[in-house]
Amino acid sequence: MYSIKQVSERLDIPAVTIRAWENRYNVVTPKRTEGGHRLYSEKDVETLKWIKKQVHEKDMKISDAVRLLQESAPAPATPPSENSKFSELKDELYNALVNLDSQKANQLTDLAFSLYDFEEVFHFILVQVLYKVGDEWEKDVISVAQEHFASQFILNRCSQFLRVLPVHPALPKVLAFCPEGEHHQIGLMVFSLFLKKKGHDVIYLGPNTPLEGLAGLIKMKDISIVAISMTNPAPIAKVEDWIRSSLKMDPSLKFIVGGSCIKDCPKLESKSVTYSLGSDWDEWYASYMR
Repeated sequence: MYSIKQVSERLDIPAVTIRAWENRYNVVTPKRTEGGHRLYSEKDVETLKWIKKQVHEKDMKISDAVRLLQESAPAPATPPSENSKFSELKDELYNALVNLDSQKANQLTDLAFSLYDFEEVFHFILVQVLYKVGDEWEKDVISVAQEHFASQFILNRCSQFLRVLPVHPALPKVLAFCPEGEHHQIGLMVFSLFLKKKGHDVIYLGPNTPLEGLAGLIKMKDISIVAISMTNPAPIAKVEDWIRSSLKMDPSLKFIVGGSCIKDCPKLESKSVTYSLGSDWDEWYASYMR
């Protein structure tokens, strides 16, 4: 079972959109915890994914997609699980990690990358194992040491692609970081890989990055795009002040700010700043490169 945050990150659909599809169209009916939080089954996830494909890839109205879902044969209503083909590798990798077996974990990860595209491995195996590790740690099924080992292994394997994917020197350079006080970097890494696959040189600073000194780095490395990820609302005001001062020094800079906390935070009124919850990266990129 998955929380709405996990479904949102996995499918790149904003949580507010998922709730709207549920409330207005009864696309899925998730179970609820005792505290009232939504819990989605694998079938719910695949149904939401199918709906998203009709709306975003086939330009279908949401109402038409829902009607097709309800009127069609069982196949569309219960789409085959794309995630199912990864389940065995995912389970084996999880077991290797909680057993602190780095050799086995590396062998399984290498096998996954040899069989599937790196984005599939990232989204359907590594990120899913990371979610499971976090859930099992919260339930006291695994220890802090096991959680740290598994999380660090996955982040290290993902970060390898930031080094090995080819760079096209003519494309704008990117600086990516989480501000000081922010330690959740998985969303930032996903976006950095999104840009790196397109050929951009991404300077990845990772979590808990102080803002002091970044202006000099931006100038020295001729940065054009700054990507910032935050789940913690505490640094928002400081980050926005820094963005304003950065734009005064270089009005050509473009900022994309993501993370769960931006949904409810005040937004800077600037054409140079985009706020994203993860479902609109292709649209933002097409607009930027136009």
